[in-house]
Amino acid sequence: MSFCLPPTRLILNDLTAADLCNIQAIARDPDFRKYVLIWLDTNEQIAAFLQHAMEEAKKTEGRLDYVLAARDRTTREFLGLTFIEIDPAQKSTAEIGIVLLPAFCRNGYGSEILREFLRFGFETLGMHRVYGKCDEQNLASARMMEKCGLVYEGTIREHVWLRDHWRSTRYYGMVEREYRQLTSISR
Repeated sequence: MSFCLPPTRLILNDLTAADLCNIQAIARDPDFRKYVLIWLDTNEQIAAFLQHAMEEAKKTEGRLDYVLAARDRTTREFLGLTFIEIDPAQKSTAEIGIVLLPAFCRNGYGSEILREFLRFGFETLGMHRVYGKCDEQNLASARMMEKCGLVYEGTIREHVWLRDHWRSTRYYGMVEREYRQLTSISR
């Protein structure tokens, strides 16, 4: 089964085995490695990540992870990797994440994806809270979340070793009533 969220310029759909080289390209990108906490350091880790995403995509009930490829609507070119993951311990909360290839950054794709995930999370999945996080040095990601209406909730300082440094993580969130207020204003 294919899952698709159709923003205006993009298609977000489930990963397939053909996306292995796309995920490898992202995982080997220095900007990804500098900021993203997910461990995709080896070919085995990348393959396991893709396998998990494809297994989740097959679920007709109880799906918790929507790990999707962002593709150009016209050319179907792979632009990046996105996700909305429901917290298994708190099923009214979901985390969102977006990683675009460098060639597709700074042109509004990230904001477009985030807005669509907020819509999907609150209107389709019925979430109470949706949040995102970023390395405290990833100012572009922080600005994008703020631009889309997520509220800065705080920073966890130097909580995990990320390859060559202690990572501090900024958290941003939105609750359902804030989403409803935001969407009633924009209509």
